Amino acid sequence: MITYAKQVQPALLTPLWQCCFGDSKEDVEAFWRKTEGRVMTFAALDGKMPVAMLCALPTELVDDCGEVLRAVYLYAVCTAPTHRRQGVCAALLAYAEKELHDYDACLLVPDGEALFRYYEKHGYRTAFYHSVFELPAQRFDVKITKLHADTYRSLRELQLYGSFVSYDASLLELQKCASEASGAGLYRLETADTVCCAAAEKCGARLLLKELLPYCPEAAAALAERLGCKTAVVRTQGEDVPFGMCKALHGADLPERSYLGLAFD
Repeated sequence: MITYAKQVQPALLTPLWQCCFGDSKEDVEAFWRKTEGRVMTFAALDGKMPVAMLCALPTELVDDCGEVLRAVYLYAVCTAPTHRRQGVCAALLAYAEKELHDYDACLLVPDGEALFRYYEKHGYRTAFYHSVFELPAQRFDVKITKLHADTYRSLRELQLYGSFVSYDASLLELQKCASEASGAGLYRLETADTVCCAAAEKCGARLLLKELLPYCPEAAAALAERLGCKTAVVRTQGEDVPFGMCKALHGADLPERSYLGLAFD
């Protein structure tokens, strides 16, 4: 018999996370440490064994008028191979949404088109978009400064406009650690005309700017050149590429289109 529970001990969920995503035990345990006291965990249990899980990270969704909605970013949603196609994950989502009665919305980033269709069946709609550009590394006169998570947050909030997801410094620390592990980091990029913030990860000869605000090709090219990459792939505010989905809880009125940016993927 499948039962559902919240605030399941992270250590019990680590083997399922590893099975579904292929991450090392050390990486999963690092996530638990960095989100300790903030992450909410939900699981479907077959007896005492977790067979589906999700994490809920509290954040804020700013609407077009500047009003702040309480939201949770659903992360590491997965089901054990032995229990897929049995409705277990759908029931877990419904259970978690019911338990999240203090929040206005759930946000998530599907991994591929099939999952967009899956979540749509369960009341989620595509709401988060961005634009993507690729350009060669090139030297420009750009002042490059590495940032801590709290400083990055301050600069990020200054650059954003319209509706967007606001992350606190503890969540941005997740991106900082992933960026630095790849050989890059969080940056302030300053040209003669523009000041940008960028969250970058090195992927071989490519530099992935998981967000660059605002879009400045010279800044992206210069950062790629500085970090020894051949090209830069840039995500920035825009409406070209569907990226994430949302679902209103308790009748909340959510923006039609918004910017998520970082998904800690």
